[in-house]
Amino acid sequence: MKTLFEAEDAIFQFDEDNTTFQFGWKGTVGLASMQKIMRMASEIANAHENVHWLVDRRALEGYDAECRIWIKNDFVNKEGKEMILKIDKIAVLESESPIATIASNVLAEAIKKVNPSIESKTFDYTQPASNWLAGIIVEEPVIEKKSKLRKLFGKK
Repeated sequence: MKTLFEAEDAIFQFDEDNTTFQFGWKGTVGLASMQKIMRMASEIANAHENVHWLVDRRALEGYDAECRIWIKNDFVNKEGKEMILKIDKIAVLESESPIATIASNVLAEAIKKVNPSIESKTFDYTQPASNWLAGIIVEEPVIEKKSKLRKLFGKK
């Protein structure tokens, strides 16, 4: 994963081997960072057949109003449309802030309207999200639990 941009409110990384963009949003994301990152992502996506997104919203508090307006009105339907059509999967690391989650979900829905075939899934940690995006299936360990019902219905 190579870091292409970093500011107080955002970090943008790209994994060329898996064509995965990783967007890390922090605090309240401003218009300047959002535009810089999304324009860089669009330019990179032009060289690829499809791309995956890993969106890390764990430290996100929200997006400023200009940022939300630009994404919904300009980016999604105009300059970012070609890239959005190349997205096949989006993995999301969820924010603790309900307000940030709602704002992000509104923007995600605008993106999915342009490309309804995008698969999306929410994760708690980066590694399972990265594995899912790369198509790596990791077997979960099977932990056998002794049923408490056995005690109720079993012989003494």
